[in-house]
Amino acid sequence: MDFNYFDIHSHIHDKEYDADREEVLARMREAKIGTITIGTYLESSKRAVALAEKEGDVWASVGIHPTDTNVTDLPAEFRELARHRRVVAIGECGLDYFRGGTSDEEKRRQRELFEMQIELALSIEKPLMLHGRPSKGSMDAYYDMLDILYRYSREAGKELRGNAHFFAGDRHVAAKFIELGFTLSFPGVLTFTNDYDESVRTAPLSMIMSETDSPYASPVPHRGKRNEPSYVQEVVRSIARIRGEEEGTVKEALVANAIRRFGLT
Repeated sequence: MDFNYFDIHSHIHDKEYDADREEVLARMREAKIGTITIGTYLESSKRAVALAEKEGDVWASVGIHPTDTNVTDLPAEFRELARHRRVVAIGECGLDYFRGGTSDEEKRRQRELFEMQIELALSIEKPLMLHGRPSKGSMDAYYDMLDILYRYSREAGKELRGNAHFFAGDRHVAAKFIELGFTLSFPGVLTFTNDYDESVRTAPLSMIMSETDSPYASPVPHRGKRNEPSYVQEVVRSIARIRGEEEGTVKEALVANAIRRFGLT
């Protein structure tokens, strides 16, 4: 697969790109970039799959985000969609306590929804695309996710696999995900904050990947603009700079990691 870069987490099926999606795809292809576009609820996941069916360098992940809806079960249509040949992951799914004051009832709903998606991923042998967002000043959502994942891993072993998207944990949390065999992906925030440098620096190169989370979190020098997959180049440059490694070596490794983790063909 002839890619220079890979953006493992974008939302280019979303309405923010309806007016100029072809131009966005053209800029992506000019730089030889592939991407996975991520669903966050049933209709969003259907749009992600439709785009992946049409574009050979776009794959899809289907998921129910912990806070985008208040659903308590996975619709049958979603479960069927997850089996689509262009779907390479389940998610984004996980736990989100960021807004604070998350009730015990809401945490329970999120945990149950997360577990349903873990079980779906295991049943169809696909990796997870994790979303974790702790409450301010805490790592709580990450540790709750890890508790759940460790419990499933005791039975599933290496069959349980995936990636922690937009990783914002410390090096201790990073080490626990890596111990489970989960990769970590980093977005454009690396270009304007040093908060995650230690995790980037200490993780094995084979266990990290690049993403944009388009249309969010645009990197320097594009801050204030809508993000897009072509900007993943700035993320890769930042990863190489933080790690003190040759950019070419990092580029090749991150593409290989994405192909391996998501079984891209």
